[in-house]
Amino acid sequence: MIDWQHQTKFLLAKAGLLPVFRRARRTALALVSTSFRREQSTIRREAREYKRRYGASLGQRLGAGGHKRAVILNVPTMAGVAVDSFMAKSLEKAGFRSTIITSPDSWVNQYLSQVEGVKLKVWDDFVNPGDMGRAQAMMAPVESSDQLLAIEYEGARIGRFAASSVLRKLRVGSLDFQSAKVRKSLVRHLNKGISYTRTARSILERERPDLAVFVDRGYSPAGELFDICLEEKVDTITWNTAHKSNTVMLKRYNKENRDEHPSSLSDETWQWLRKRPWTHADGQLVHDELHDAYASGDWYSDVGTQFGKVMFESGDLRRRLGLDPNKKTAVIFAHILWDGTFFWGADLFANYEDWLVETVRAACLNDRLNWVIKVHPANVAKDARDGYRGQPSEVIAIERAIGSLPAHVKLLSAESDINTYSIFPVMDYCVTVRGTIGMESAALGIPVITAGTGRYDHKGFTIDSESEAEYLKRLASLEELAPPTPQALELAEKFAYGVFVLRPMLLNSVTVAMQQDEWGTGKIQINTECTEDWLAAADVNSLAQWAADRVKEDYLWDQWNLD
Repeated sequence: MIDWQHQTKFLLAKAGLLPVFRRARRTALALVSTSFRREQSTIRREAREYKRRYGASLGQRLGAGGHKRAVILNVPTMAGVAVDSFMAKSLEKAGFRSTIITSPDSWVNQYLSQVEGVKLKVWDDFVNPGDMGRAQAMMAPVESSDQLLAIEYEGARIGRFAASSVLRKLRVGSLDFQSAKVRKSLVRHLNKGISYTRTARSILERERPDLAVFVDRGYSPAGELFDICLEEKVDTITWNTAHKSNTVMLKRYNKENRDEHPSSLSDETWQWLRKRPWTHADGQLVHDELHDAYASGDWYSDVGTQFGKVMFESGDLRRRLGLDPNKKTAVIFAHILWDGTFFWGADLFANYEDWLVETVRAACLNDRLNWVIKVHPANVAKDARDGYRGQPSEVIAIERAIGSLPAHVKLLSAESDINTYSIFPVMDYCVTVRGTIGMESAALGIPVITAGTGRYDHKGFTIDSESEAEYLKRLASLEELAPPTPQALELAEKFAYGVFVLRPMLLNSVTVAMQQDEWGTGKIQINTECTEDWLAAADVNSLAQWAADRVKEDYLWDQWNLD
């Protein structure tokens, strides 16, 4: 079996003909597709307007530039445009010259090309061939997820990236290794993983970066480059959107912490927080941060989790959900089964689907509690962006494995208008693998049962299990679980303080806002007008210091004043 598409791309690139091929393809599409012409016209018009408004600012140089080199991996969104522009300017102040790597023909190039002093390149500029024979040999003995996830090539975990990519492509929660279609798709992605690993090494050889900047590095080709950067000890950082608009989280990675979630806390940060004196006012600040973000609807707005949601009084919510007032209530916060499945830490179960099905089975058997299965609200925005109109994977998995649910188990849909914050007062137990909800619930005094590592587990404020059997045994008698101790509650508040108060960087040189529409569309603004504005911006100066530090794992907004 030959991956002709990938092989043809490599041969064209080797012959220097890929740019010619791309131009010919665009010309052909313009001739036959009215919608393509209309789309391209809109992109050009909006890019011209962007240049008119911000071209002078983005065209400013912050000095002669330094001798250090940075590679920035772009994601093709308006938020990505704004943050990458901000990154390039901040790194320029820190003495870096930046290369931004984008996708071929990406519309973002028309925006990023306006950032003075930045080189734009595409993945295909570095493309290397795969090895289909080797990919087939790698896949031949695989009969389980564990075997697939263990596959590596020259330091890159290509089995993990192949599994994540195929799950997302098929929108399923588990892989059927008896399916010829699934195995063929996995072989193709392993072949791409080999190619992208070789491509990653070409990028390092040709760009010689001192620093690499990533976002969403769990899928190919960014995943392979991320691993190779760590393998070759390139200073490697990631940015991700934080819990509210116009804030980002930054984290520095190495081989030892590469499976830690972007919104986890480093050992250094956590030990500092543990020793920090704690007051009621500190705890109230955490509670207010959670309440205000939820109440405004601006809670992880990049995926629209609380758009159009309503706050309900506890009594009204219990009646609406049909909860037995004589029973305590446990809420199962389902992860999107195909999204980022193998990105962080280690799971007790084979995958999110296996965890969800076994957890719901345990709920069905324990009728001494009310149980609510909360389907992830981000399904709505992700479905809209992908043009998907079917049932969420979580619902499909439950219906297929369990069927009708008993009266004491309720299913709360992704489309529900219930604001998640309304659920906290009626929830006695929170069940998750490693979702953000675990940090929130624990900080509000609700016991949290985890089924995976890599974020906030084993910190003294969650109930963690070491095996599937231990976890399921806990669920069987969950109603007997005692409330958190005052010591555990304080630890939970401290951890939440670190994640939701200290770690987010507030952007002020640029603005990234999410419109509360079906897609969570990004809207950006550049707030600087001249070189002096860039040089004076608090976010630019803070990031420049942290990037140049090369040691601190967590970016903290006030990190330079911590002692």
